[in-house]
Amino acid sequence: MTRSLRALAAFAAIAAAGVLAARAASVGSTFTAADFFLLVALGIGLPVAMVVYAFAHRRVGIVVLAFCVGLSVNVVYVANAVPANAAANNTNQFWFNNCCTQSFACPSGIWDLLQSSAGLTSNTSRVGGAGVSYTYCSDTFTSSQSLQANTTTANLYMANGSSTKTCDFTGELLWYQAASSTITSLGLSATQTIPTNTSANAPMIFSWATAAVASFADGDRLYFAVAFTSTGPNCNNSALTTGVIAPSNFVTATIVSEVVIGFLLLAPVLPAAIRWLTRRRS
Repeated sequence: MTRSLRALAAFAAIAAAGVLAARAASVGSTFTAADFFLLVALGIGLPVAMVVYAFAHRRVGIVVLAFCVGLSVNVVYVANAVPANAAANNTNQFWFNNCCTQSFACPSGIWDLLQSSAGLTSNTSRVGGAGVSYTYCSDTFTSSQSLQANTTTANLYMANGSSTKTCDFTGELLWYQAASSTITSLGLSATQTIPTNTSANAPMIFSWATAAVASFADGDRLYFAVAFTSTGPNCNNSALTTGVIAPSNFVTATIVSEVVIGFLLLAPVLPAAIRWLTRRRS
């Protein structure tokens, strides 16, 4: 293969990785023009510049390094842009649905986490109180999916009609394991406080770190629990509101193909391996 063809092949490989990453990330609701610019600059532009330098100075190892940089940037980008994919569709934003049926066959009293706001209908208020909590479940995951450690951000429409008492609550992301019917916490938020005289006209936005799921099993789900934690009557006039006008939701961690993770782990080793082979041949 001539030098020009090798350069063209390197360019094509880097561009293909970038295009595939952009295509995968674009299905997420959080993909923006700024994200795309960073992907092109770091995942394609930087590696291509490295390839140009490498061929100009006859440095084969830098060509391999450039490809590894491009692959690594694209995989890391996808890990933070491509959503957890449940059976219903592929989005990282989950909406709380209280009306009117439980579509995902979760236990009684556990309502659906929709992966599209299109399914929301009428508005519903879930009244608070000491020790009151509400749990929601996603559709099922498959064994080919894994959840990355990341930050979960909740956008919850909370109301408090009291003029004298504030109300505390927490959000928690959980992993339901179908085989054993057990539930594992992936992360509990810090305590949030609903001020007095708060209407559910705007969401309370808060974030916290959530753990990874190395591999889901078929039938596993994500749960989300909202718990009112104030004692006594502090939360008696408070509520979690959901629906079209008050679309409570959260954005959570992401998914990376296990095959791509393998390439990512291999990438840092390739430059050293190429240098070693080159020295042996010389």
